[in-house]
Amino acid sequence: MTAASATSIEPSNPLDDCPLPAATQSWNLGCLVIYWCVTYLCAPISYIGLTHANLLKVLGNSDTVSNLPAAVYQWLIIVPVVAAWWFPQPKHLKPLGLAAIGMEAAISAVVAVMLWLRVSPAVGSAAVIVHAAVFGVSNGVMMTVQWELVKRGISTSRRGRALGSIYGIGPLFACLGAVLQDALFDGQLLGGRSFGLEFPANYLAMFAAVAPLLLLKCAAIGWYRLPMSVAPAAETGSMVNEIATGMRQFVRNRAVWVAVVLYVVVYSGGNAIFSNVSLHAQAVLPDESETLGIQSFLRFGCKAIAGVLLGLLLARSNPRATTAILLAGMGWALGSSGWWFMATFGLLGAGELFGAYFPNYITTASEKRFVRVNLAYMNVLSVLIGFSSLAFGVISDAFGRIASFQVATLVLLAALVLIYALLPADPTIGEPETTLT
Repeated sequence: MTAASATSIEPSNPLDDCPLPAATQSWNLGCLVIYWCVTYLCAPISYIGLTHANLLKVLGNSDTVSNLPAAVYQWLIIVPVVAAWWFPQPKHLKPLGLAAIGMEAAISAVVAVMLWLRVSPAVGSAAVIVHAAVFGVSNGVMMTVQWELVKRGISTSRRGRALGSIYGIGPLFACLGAVLQDALFDGQLLGGRSFGLEFPANYLAMFAAVAPLLLLKCAAIGWYRLPMSVAPAAETGSMVNEIATGMRQFVRNRAVWVAVVLYVVVYSGGNAIFSNVSLHAQAVLPDESETLGIQSFLRFGCKAIAGVLLGLLLARSNPRATTAILLAGMGWALGSSGWWFMATFGLLGAGELFGAYFPNYITTASEKRFVRVNLAYMNVLSVLIGFSSLAFGVISDAFGRIASFQVATLVLLAALVLIYALLPADPTIGEPETTLT
């Protein structure tokens, strides 16, 4: 390729930074939408927290143990940094993704079998916690894989549309999953119509149905298209040098490491508290039936609405709005009672979009070759979130769940102040154009 021809293909907009044709990028967007629609449809199981906490409670465990799946999930999310070190090349993206999703399907089937065999509460509880651990490993890998896929397969200029579609359409499938989950219990969302299942058949049906559905995500990853060939990254020598290079660029990129730290703070206040909020619903509505399905419906229904309305903010990589919504959710939890308390799940669900804001911000602020590494470091620091989940359980057992809500509110308030003070509004960086062979 001559210098003149190379110059001629340079995009006029620096945010059009993907070498793939527009039609191929749209195809990739469709693959991501399928991936996330299936993820959201399986949300009662794939989102570690509410179902796991309530199942452990039914099995006779304390609030501390009921918060353990969320804690273990975060502790094992450190694994992706090892995967990023050992498998750094773009050719490893799809195999890593397929292996991670396969693990999720397998462990979901195992839990279903344990419930079918009616094992002892101790063994059943252990299976639920192991399920959370496997999802911590696999979802951590997928977080880094999918954001590198986004960076390489969709231009920054299209990122807002991509994320708006994913987080606008996807949660609607979670609402469908919530209706089905509710039908496995008391069917309150369907006017009392249900499948008439009792424990453990209701939980067994959820885990058994999710196992094959997760395999659909493998197809979406397999269909995703990447540039056939890219200019090779600069060689840094041994793996030790690769690791050192990744660490140096992470420390030097202030926008990245500040966003990572704040992600941990926001997650500690806004998501780690979810299990306690779910358990508290039964105390607020002592005479009502099981509300797990309603909780999920409100959580993801409001997330769908927020995903559409905040799509443009996602394109601008702004993480402030969702943090403020999470703070409003905790304020509502502290000031409401009865059925009004259930609105907490809607507010926290909408605020959960911070899980897209922060990784998108880090992706935008990173060079292509360091996207997976930087997100892996985010997962490493996310280990601290596991202690937050466990701490909320301990606080709840010792001082009551309201005390844990108050602590979460203070954490979110501090996070919002730090976001305004420390994060630059535009983290976009420039880097050399990718060259197709």
